[in-house]
Amino acid sequence: MKKRVLIIALLIALILVPVSAASYRGSERDGAFGIGLNLGTNTGVGLKFGMGNFDILANIGIDKFGFDPFSLGGDVAVSYEVYDFDFGGGHHMPLTVGLGANMGFIFADNFGFDLAVVVPVGISYQIPDFPMQFYLRLAPGVGIMDNSKLDPYFAFAGYLGALWMF
Repeated sequence: MKKRVLIIALLIALILVPVSAASYRGSERDGAFGIGLNLGTNTGVGLKFGMGNFDILANIGIDKFGFDPFSLGGDVAVSYEVYDFDFGGGHHMPLTVGLGANMGFIFADNFGFDLAVVVPVGISYQIPDFPMQFYLRLAPGVGIMDNSKLDPYFAFAGYLGALWMF
């Protein structure tokens, strides 16, 4: 019963955090929204919500190319810009570090659920005067649940993607 409550709470947070971030307004970069293609641990749709030096990143898609058995994955992370590589002329690449959760849903004879806490470290590049952003993130972490069983393990996620920024 406790596991189900925890899973439901995490799923609600996965939905509510990006939605509430989209309505946040503040500095010039606040309120930026991006959607695009994410390749990697969760191959599918990538989302980004800007909040100044903070970003909320979310991905949902096929988990680890899991077709046998079929599995879906999702993650959400808050990232903070720790350094900005400025190349001049509007070309820069912010380096970010964050904290997030990575989830997997395994659809087999017996339903399974994976959960990990990850620390994404990433770099992105926004094309000047064009609403396209590219990113690379690597996220080591600690797995908490493996196939619906409490079983700590080393977790790792990696992402490469492109977002259309609004």
